Amino acid sequence: MQSINAGLLMDCFKLSQIKNLNGKKFRFFEVIEQVENHKVIKFDGDSKLLSVLRTAAKSIIEPVNNSKDKDSNFPKRANEFGNYVERFFRERLQNFGYDCVKPKTIGGKTKEAGYPDCLLIFESKPYYLEVKTCEAGSLNSSFRSFFYSPSESSKIDRDAVHLLIGFKTIKNQMQLTGDILIADLFNKEVTLKLEYNSNNKELYKTSDLL
Repeated sequence: MQSINAGLLMDCFKLSQIKNLNGKKFRFFEVIEQVENHKVIKFDGDSKLLSVLRTAAKSIIEPVNNSKDKDSNFPKRANEFGNYVERFFRERLQNFGYDCVKPKTIGGKTKEAGYPDCLLIFESKPYYLEVKTCEAGSLNSSFRSFFYSPSESSKIDRDAVHLLIGFKTIKNQMQLTGDILIADLFNKEVTLKLEYNSNNKELYKTSDLL
Protein backbone atom coordinates (compact mmCIF):
# COMPACT_ATOMS: atom_id res chain seq x y z
CA MET A 1 0.00 0.00 0.00
CA GLN A 2 1.37 3.42 -0.95
CA SER A 3 2.40 5.51 2.06
CA ILE A 4 0.43 8.69 2.71
CA ASN A 5 2.07 11.98 3.51
CA ALA A 6 1.38 12.84 7.19
CA GLY A 7 0.36 16.40 6.37
CA LEU A 8 -2.05 15.22 3.69
CA LEU A 9 -3.50 12.68 6.10
CA MET A 10 -4.18 15.42 8.62
CA ASP A 11 -5.89 17.49 5.93
CA CYS A 12 -8.10 14.53 5.02
CA PHE A 13 -9.44 14.39 8.56
CA LYS A 14 -10.23 18.08 8.98
CA LEU A 15 -13.86 17.22 8.43
CA SER A 16 -15.16 20.35 10.11
CA GLN A 17 -13.47 22.38 7.38
CA ILE A 18 -14.15 19.99 4.49
CA LYS A 19 -17.85 19.71 5.18
CA ASN A 20 -18.25 23.48 4.90
CA LEU A 21 -17.40 23.22 1.22
CA ASN A 22 -19.96 20.51 0.54
CA GLY A 23 -22.91 21.89 -1.39
CA LYS A 24 -21.18 25.16 -2.26
CA LYS A 25 -22.00 26.62 -5.67
CA PHE A 26 -19.39 27.98 -8.07
CA ARG A 27 -19.26 29.35 -11.60
CA PHE A 28 -17.91 26.77 -14.03
CA PHE A 29 -15.33 29.09 -15.55
CA GLU A 30 -13.95 29.87 -12.09
CA VAL A 31 -13.62 26.19 -11.21
CA ILE A 32 -11.74 25.32 -14.39
CA GLU A 33 -9.46 28.34 -14.11
CA GLN A 34 -8.55 27.51 -10.50
CA VAL A 35 -8.24 23.73 -10.88
CA GLU A 36 -6.88 23.36 -14.41
CA ASN A 37 -5.02 26.68 -14.83
CA HIS A 38 -6.79 27.13 -18.16
CA LYS A 39 -9.40 29.68 -19.09
CA VAL A 40 -12.94 28.88 -20.18
CA ILE A 41 -13.52 31.30 -23.05
CA LYS A 42 -17.00 32.75 -23.41
CA PHE A 43 -18.61 31.70 -26.69
CA ASP A 44 -18.74 34.60 -29.15
CA GLY A 45 -21.88 33.41 -30.95
CA ASP A 46 -20.10 32.15 -34.08
CA SER A 47 -23.09 31.39 -36.34
CA LYS A 48 -21.04 29.27 -38.72
CA LEU A 49 -19.96 26.94 -35.93
CA LEU A 50 -23.51 26.71 -34.56
CA SER A 51 -24.75 25.79 -38.03
CA VAL A 52 -22.13 23.04 -38.35
CA LEU A 53 -22.94 21.63 -34.91
CA ARG A 54 -26.70 21.63 -35.52
CA THR A 55 -26.33 20.11 -38.98
CA ALA A 56 -24.07 17.35 -37.65
CA ALA A 57 -26.41 16.71 -34.72
CA LYS A 58 -29.53 16.59 -36.89
CA SER A 59 -27.85 14.25 -39.36
CA ILE A 60 -27.33 11.50 -36.78
CA ILE A 61 -30.92 11.39 -35.49
CA GLU A 62 -32.16 8.87 -38.04
CA PRO A 63 -29.01 6.68 -38.04
CA VAL A 64 -29.04 6.45 -34.23
CA ASN A 65 -32.77 5.68 -34.07
CA ASN A 66 -32.50 3.07 -36.80
CA SER A 67 -29.49 1.36 -35.27
CA LYS A 68 -31.35 -0.13 -32.32
CA ASP A 69 -32.32 -3.30 -34.18
CA LYS A 70 -29.26 -3.41 -36.42
CA ASP A 71 -26.24 -2.70 -34.24
CA SER A 72 -25.13 -5.43 -31.84
CA ASN A 73 -23.28 -2.74 -29.88
CA PHE A 74 -26.43 -0.70 -29.25
CA PRO A 75 -26.48 0.06 -25.49
CA LYS A 76 -28.65 -2.05 -23.25
CA ARG A 77 -28.89 0.59 -20.54
CA ALA A 78 -30.11 4.17 -20.76
CA ASN A 79 -27.05 5.57 -18.96
CA GLU A 80 -24.84 4.23 -21.78
CA PHE A 81 -26.96 5.79 -24.52
CA GLY A 82 -25.29 9.19 -24.21
CA ASN A 83 -21.88 7.66 -24.96
CA TYR A 84 -23.35 5.95 -28.02
CA VAL A 85 -24.80 9.23 -29.32
CA GLU A 86 -21.55 11.06 -28.59
CA ARG A 87 -19.59 8.60 -30.76
CA PHE A 88 -22.02 9.08 -33.67
CA PHE A 89 -21.82 12.87 -33.31
CA ARG A 90 -18.02 12.98 -33.09
CA GLU A 91 -17.62 10.69 -36.10
CA ARG A 92 -20.12 12.76 -38.11
CA LEU A 93 -18.11 15.92 -37.48
CA GLN A 94 -15.03 14.04 -38.64
CA ASN A 95 -16.89 12.92 -41.77
CA PHE A 96 -17.72 16.57 -42.43
CA GLY A 97 -13.98 17.24 -42.46
CA TYR A 98 -13.58 18.74 -39.00
CA ASP A 99 -10.93 17.77 -36.47
CA CYS A 100 -13.02 16.33 -33.62
CA VAL A 101 -11.43 13.74 -31.33
CA LYS A 102 -11.50 12.31 -27.84
CA PRO A 103 -9.32 14.68 -25.80
CA LYS A 104 -6.01 13.28 -24.64
CA THR A 105 -4.83 13.62 -21.08
CA ILE A 106 -2.01 15.94 -20.09
CA GLY A 107 0.20 12.83 -20.32
CA GLY A 108 -0.82 12.27 -23.93
CA LYS A 109 -3.11 9.28 -23.39
CA THR A 110 -6.63 8.81 -24.72
CA LYS A 111 -9.15 8.62 -21.90
CA GLU A 112 -12.79 7.59 -22.40
CA ALA A 113 -14.24 8.56 -19.04
CA GLY A 114 -14.53 12.03 -17.58
CA TYR A 115 -15.17 15.54 -18.79
CA PRO A 116 -15.08 16.65 -21.60
CA ASP A 117 -16.25 14.25 -24.34
CA CYS A 118 -14.73 15.88 -27.42
CA LEU A 119 -12.13 18.37 -28.58
CA LEU A 120 -13.13 20.16 -31.77
CA ILE A 121 -10.77 22.41 -33.71
CA PHE A 122 -12.86 24.78 -35.80
CA GLU A 123 -11.15 27.42 -37.91
CA SER A 124 -8.01 27.05 -35.78
CA LYS A 125 -9.90 27.58 -32.50
CA PRO A 126 -10.34 24.84 -29.85
CA TYR A 127 -13.76 23.91 -28.48
CA TYR A 128 -14.45 21.34 -25.78
CA LEU A 129 -17.79 19.63 -26.38
CA GLU A 130 -19.81 17.72 -23.79
CA VAL A 131 -22.50 15.56 -25.41
CA LYS A 132 -25.57 14.72 -23.33
CA THR A 133 -28.94 13.07 -23.82
CA CYS A 134 -31.90 14.55 -21.99
CA GLU A 135 -35.35 13.01 -21.72
CA ALA A 136 -38.03 15.26 -23.17
CA GLY A 137 -40.00 16.85 -20.36
CA SER A 138 -37.15 16.72 -17.86
CA LEU A 139 -35.45 20.04 -18.64
CA ASN A 140 -36.59 21.48 -15.32
CA SER A 141 -35.44 18.47 -13.32
CA SER A 142 -33.02 19.07 -10.44
CA PHE A 143 -31.49 15.59 -10.83
CA ARG A 144 -27.70 15.79 -11.24
CA SER A 145 -26.76 15.24 -14.89
CA PHE A 146 -23.43 17.04 -15.38
CA PHE A 147 -20.21 16.00 -13.69
CA TYR A 148 -16.68 17.36 -13.61
CA SER A 149 -14.10 15.78 -11.29
CA PRO A 150 -10.57 17.18 -10.90
CA SER A 151 -8.03 14.58 -11.91
CA GLU A 152 -4.29 14.09 -12.22
CA SER A 153 -5.05 12.78 -15.71
CA SER A 154 -7.12 15.78 -16.80
CA LYS A 155 -8.32 16.05 -20.39
CA ILE A 156 -8.27 19.85 -20.32
CA ASP A 157 -4.92 21.05 -21.61
CA ARG A 158 -5.68 24.45 -23.17
CA ASP A 159 -7.83 27.57 -22.99
CA ALA A 160 -11.03 26.95 -24.96
CA VAL A 161 -14.75 27.52 -25.34
CA HIS A 162 -16.77 24.81 -23.55
CA LEU A 163 -20.10 23.89 -25.14
CA LEU A 164 -22.86 21.47 -24.18
CA ILE A 165 -24.63 19.59 -27.00
CA GLY A 166 -27.92 18.16 -25.75
CA PHE A 167 -30.03 15.60 -27.60
CA LYS A 168 -33.62 15.22 -26.42
CA THR A 169 -34.82 11.64 -26.07
CA ILE A 170 -38.26 10.06 -26.06
CA LYS A 171 -39.45 9.28 -22.55
CA ASN A 172 -38.55 5.75 -21.41
CA GLN A 173 -36.94 4.97 -24.76
CA MET A 174 -33.42 5.13 -26.13
CA GLN A 175 -34.56 7.11 -29.16
CA LEU A 176 -33.87 10.71 -30.16
CA THR A 177 -36.70 13.19 -30.72
CA GLY A 178 -34.74 15.35 -33.17
CA ASP A 179 -34.55 18.36 -30.86
CA ILE A 180 -31.05 19.72 -30.29
CA LEU A 181 -29.98 22.04 -27.45
CA ILE A 182 -26.65 23.88 -27.47
CA ALA A 183 -25.45 25.83 -24.43
CA ASP A 184 -22.36 27.79 -23.46
CA LEU A 185 -20.97 26.35 -20.21
CA PHE A 186 -18.94 29.48 -19.38
CA ASN A 187 -21.24 30.92 -16.74
CA LYS A 188 -23.05 27.74 -15.67
CA GLU A 189 -23.33 27.15 -11.94
CA VAL A 190 -21.92 23.91 -10.54
CA THR A 191 -22.27 22.48 -7.05
CA LEU A 192 -19.40 20.82 -5.18
CA LYS A 193 -20.36 17.40 -3.82
CA LEU A 194 -17.69 15.88 -1.62
CA GLU A 195 -17.76 12.21 -0.78
CA TYR A 196 -15.60 9.37 0.37
CA ASN A 197 -16.16 6.18 -1.59
CA SER A 198 -15.01 2.59 -1.71
CA ASN A 199 -15.48 -0.50 -3.89
CA ASN A 200 -16.32 -4.17 -3.52
CA LYS A 201 -12.66 -5.18 -3.49
CA GLU A 202 -12.24 -3.18 -0.30
CA LEU A 203 -15.67 -3.78 1.22
CA TYR A 204 -15.48 -7.58 0.97
CA LYS A 205 -11.79 -7.97 1.72
CA THR A 206 -11.28 -11.43 3.23
CA SER A 207 -9.35 -10.14 6.23
CA ASP A 208 -12.34 -8.08 7.37
CA LEU A 209 -15.14 -10.59 6.85
CA LEU A 210 -16.82 -11.81 10.05
